[in-house]
Amino acid sequence: MAMAYYTSEIFNDMIHEVEKAFPLETPVFPTSSIRDLIENPDHPDDEGRECGEPFLNQRWIDVTAMQWYDNAEFVSFATSNALAYFLPSIIRLSYLEELSNEKRYMSDTREWMMNTLTGTDFWGEEVDWRIKTTNDIYHSYTKKQLDLVREWILFENRKDHYEVRCVHALDLLDRARGRF
Repeated sequence: MAMAYYTSEIFNDMIHEVEKAFPLETPVFPTSSIRDLIENPDHPDDEGRECGEPFLNQRWIDVTAMQWYDNAEFVSFATSNALAYFLPSIIRLSYLEELSNEKRYMSDTREWMMNTLTGTDFWGEEVDWRIKTTNDIYHSYTKKQLDLVREWILFENRKDHYEVRCVHALDLLDRARGRF
């Protein structure tokens, strides 16, 4: 879909679909335990804790673009459960940003999340733990939720959805969708 086809009405519909498909509350989050939020809370570097703490006791719908801007690295430290829970926030805020044409607070977070969903690191190399994380995220979603993630991956890669990383991300997603 070319950018010309993304009208404000389409963006509003996409935002509404995300809000409708993902529950606003779950039994897992919000949580007050940093151990549920970041993969290695005992790592000697405090960056994971610092990036994760702002997400404690938060519903995904309440996370702001500015919070993501300040803590984009959270994506690389988060557990797969936390990423599965907060991915709708990233998707929704990405669409809201496109709709408003405001400053792009979400660009770093979008990039970190796309790296996770492609199963690659910043150098484009496949990493087993990222693929496991992505598979864990996808296996926690319904078919409708996976369809919305697929739509977002295509949106994020709308200028070149034949690029290897996008194709790989879609392959991982389609394998997860195959269970339905």
